Amino acid sequence: MMLSQLTLRFPKKLIESLKNRAVTEKTSVNALAERFLDVSLQTNAPDDDWLQLTTRPDEAVQRLYRKVILGETFGRQALRRAELRFMTELAHQAYRDACAKEFVRWPVLETLLNINFELLVWHAGQGLPVDSHYIKRTFEFATENWQEESERFMRELSHAVDPSYAEYLLRPLASGCFELDDYPDDVLARIFTPARLRQIFPLLMRTRQWSFEQRETFIREMRPPVREMNETVTAGELRFDIRIKGQRGELPAATGDEVPRLFLVLTGSNFVMPFGWGEFAELYRLLKVYRTTPAAVRRYSEGPHITLGLPRAAHQDVILGFDALRVFVPAEAFGELVRELTARVETGALACVVDALRTLYGDL
Repeated sequence: MMLSQLTLRFPKKLIESLKNRAVTEKTSVNALAERFLDVSLQTNAPDDDWLQLTTRPDEAVQRLYRKVILGETFGRQALRRAELRFMTELAHQAYRDACAKEFVRWPVLETLLNINFELLVWHAGQGLPVDSHYIKRTFEFATENWQEESERFMRELSHAVDPSYAEYLLRPLASGCFELDDYPDDVLARIFTPARLRQIFPLLMRTRQWSFEQRETFIREMRPPVREMNETVTAGELRFDIRIKGQRGELPAATGDEVPRLFLVLTGSNFVMPFGWGEFAELYRLLKVYRTTPAAVRRYSEGPHITLGLPRAAHQDVILGFDALRVFVPAEAFGELVRELTARVETGALACVVDALRTLYGDL
C-alpha cells in the first residue's frame, strides 16, 4: 500500500514545544501534530467559513442536507454567505463534470440564472462596480440595461440546454462576480429562498462520488421521508415499471425501513431488465426535452446511459437504448410513453417521491 506523504518544515522552537507536549501526554510527535491540525481545521474562525466547507465538502453537503432539505435550521432561517457560495460553486461543478451529450433540467437552470440576474440588478442598482464586459460577453447583452437584457435573455433561451452551455452560463455566479458580503441579509434571503435552495440541492449531490456504502450510511443518518410505491407506464409491448423502495405505511422513517432506492424495470416479450436511478433520471430529462422542444433533440442522441434513435427511412420505429440494451418502440407508442412518463414524474405522488430521491442521488 502506498502512503501519501507531505514534508513540512517547522521552526525549531515549535518542534521543541511539540516534543515537550508529546512527552507530557505520552504520545508521539506525529500523532500530536496530526491531532492539532485536525482540530484546527474543524475550528471556526471569524472569516474561515469558506475553508471549513471546502476542506470537508462531504460533511458540508451532509450539514446542508439537514438545513435545506430537512429544515433543521435551529432558529437560523438563512444560510451563511459561505454556504450560499459553496452551493453555487458545487452547482457549477455538477454541470462542468457532466457528459456534454445529455440535457439539464430547465427549472433548475432557470432558478440559478434568475438568482444570477437578481444579484446583478441589485448590485448595479446600488452603484457598485459591475464587470460589464464579462457579463455582456457571457450572456450576449447589447446594453447595460441589466433588467431588460436579462428578461429578454430568459425569454429567448431554449429550454433544451446541455451541461456545457449550462456551465458556461453559470460562470459569473460561481466565479465570485458578485461578492455576497456586499448584500444585506434581507436581500440575500429574498434571492436565495428555501424553495430555490431545495431545487438546486440535487446538483450538489450529483458532485458526490460516494460508494454505495457511503451513500447508504448518509441516507440512514438522514432518514428522509421517502414512501414505497410502484408505477407502471406502457409503450406498445413494452412495460416500464418504476419501483421505489422506502417507508412502508404512514409511520415516520425508522431504522428498520429500507434505504430509499428506485428501480426502473423494463419488460418486453422475451426479456426483463432492471436499471437504476442514473438511467431513470437521464431518460426523464431526455423525454422532457423531446416533449417540450422536439426540434432540439438530434435524430440520434447518445448520453452516458440512454440513447435515442428517431424514425428515419431505414426504420419507422423509435430505438431506445439503455446501456447495452436496444428496444424498438412504434412511433405512436413512443409518443404515449413521452406524455405518460413525464406527466407522472411531474405531478402527483410519484413527483414528490422522485424529488426526494433527487436530493439523495443527485440529478442535473
